[in-house]
Order: sequence, then C-alpha cells, then structure tokens
Amino acid sequence: MANTSRFPAARILAGAALVLGLVAVVWAVAFRSPPEAPTEIPTIGLITNNPNGLRNVAGFREGMAAQGYTEGDGALYLYSGTPTPTAELEGAIRQMVADGADIIFTAGTPTGVAAKAATQGSGVPVVFGVIADPVAAGVMTDLTRPGGNMTGVMLSQNQARRLELLRNVLPQVRRVLVPYNPDDPAPVSAVAQLDDVAPEMNLTLVHAEARDDDAVSRLIADLPQDIDAVFMLPDSTVNRRIADLIAATNARGLPVSGPSTAQVEAGALMAYGIVHREVGGQAARIASRILRGADPADMPVETANFYLTVNTAAADRIGLDLPEEILQQADVILRNDSIGEQ
Repeated sequence: MANTSRFPAARILAGAALVLGLVAVVWAVAFRSPPEAPTEIPTIGLITNNPNGLRNVAGFREGMAAQGYTEGDGALYLYSGTPTPTAELEGAIRQMVADGADIIFTAGTPTGVAAKAATQGSGVPVVFGVIADPVAAGVMTDLTRPGGNMTGVMLSQNQARRLELLRNVLPQVRRVLVPYNPDDPAPVSAVAQLDDVAPEMNLTLVHAEARDDDAVSRLIADLPQDIDAVFMLPDSTVNRRIADLIAATNARGLPVSGPSTAQVEAGALMAYGIVHREVGGQAARIASRILRGADPADMPVETANFYLTVNTAAADRIGLDLPEEILQQADVILRNDSIGEQ
C-alpha cells in the first residue's frame, strides 16, 4: 500500500490516482455541461510513436466523449492501439487521410512532424497534444495564428526552471547527464535551453546522444562514472527505456529528473512537467471546436499545465532526504512502496 500525507501546497496522490486526480481538476472546469451530441459522426485518427503517448490518446478519447463524441454513436476512430514506429508514422497518417479521417490527433513531436508532411494539401485538420516546440519543429511559424491545418498543445519553455529545481533539491550536484536523440527536434530544443542557463548555475551538462534504442542500451549499460544526476528530456527514444534507466541509476544512487509525471511514477526522483492524460483532454476541447466549425489556422496553440512532482520512495532508494521547501512546493508527492508501472 502507498502511504500519503498532506502538505499545505500539495496534492498527495499515489499510483494511478495521481493522473486521475489531476485530470479531474481540469475537466471539472472544461466540461461542466456536456454539449449536445454532434449531428454527424466524424472519423477521427489517433496516432503516437511512444508508450507515454498512449496516455495522451486515452485522455483525448475521454475528453472527446465528454464533448459528445462518444465512440460508436458519436465518433468513429482510426487507431491501432499501439505506438507506431517512427519510420512508419508518415505512411500511417497518409492512410488515415485516405480512409476518410475528418480530423487527426497526434501525440509526441515526431508524430506531429510526420502529420505536417502527411496531411499537406489534404485539408484534414490535425490537433497535436503535444509538440514540444511547434516552431522549432517546423510545423508553423506563428503560435498565435498557425495559418495551416494544425494547432494543439505545446510545452512551455521550462527547461531552465526544471534545472533550477533539480539544483534546489541537490545543491551539491555539478555534473548532469543529459541523454537525448539529436534527430528529434523536441529534445534538441530542450538542450539549447539548458545550454543557455547551465553555466549560470555552475552546472556542467554531459551530453549523451542516443539516436536509437541500441544507442540507449549502450548508454544505460555504461553510464559515465563522473555524473551526479540524470536529466531526462521530452524524448520518446530515451523515455521509452525509463524502467531500464531507473534500474541503472538506482544501482548507482543517482537521482533522475523527468519531463512528466510518467517518469516519477516509474521511479524517477522528480519532474516538473505535464500529465499526459490531461494534455489529451485539453487537445480534445480544441478538436471539438474544429469539428464544430472552427478553423485551426486561426486557433492559437495552447500551453500544457506543468506540475512539480516528487517521489519520496525514490529518494529513499538513493538515500536522499528531500528538502522540506521542495515538499511544500510540490503539486504532487508520490509515496509508493514500490516503483509503479509507466
């Protein structure tokens, strides 16, 4: 059983309740009165390239149901139910267009980038939830008026704040390992943010490029000896190996900072980032507006909510006492006796 206690500024949750509680807060506002069911049944494509994206998809479907687009009598879904390999994304999205998709939801930056190419000239709207940085990814040039067939939810440029929080938890940290896929614009943008601020914090970033799963395996098997912490980025190539990374860092007593609550559930020490399911629900509200006649070209990209999440069980495993100040600041404190599932 998970043990929880309450701090004034924190919502203390455990396991699956972590996600459900945060999602409920947003949906209580967004979906006060369910709209009337649509008069026409739309065909909706759903696609992601990574396991965490499945959470976004689940949140999107729940959000669409709350908007009146219940599966079967209110919406038809084109969805494989599993992550699509990155190399196959563009072809899979083109097939959705050919199969008559009225709108497509994408989860993850590589998926959104593929949708940009695959839907070009088709007129099929795409709602992303999320693309880390739509401008850096080349999806659009203006976040307030996208001007094309795509809009959705992005991440805030918060890597400096994440790094600051890590330093506040671990003032003694000096060398931070940053693993990332250099072919993915999401972590590349994040690395640029970190490089700008790390010297001011007296931190040295140890960049570790990992373009594919084999490269991630080699990195995990041979983590540098002179690092004090691991800083994960919004990067599907690295993040899908969270369980192996946590096992390796636990063996070394190394703290891990993740970009979303999913990594904390999997055993990371902390995160300042999104709740995947909640982002899916946020994107559903945007998609509902488009299906009811709004033009994505004129719909500003929204920013996802971010939460400071800490895992006291992870702290215990690496022999760390979390500062009371951080516990007071936390939105979510996870007190599990064992590492939860990703």
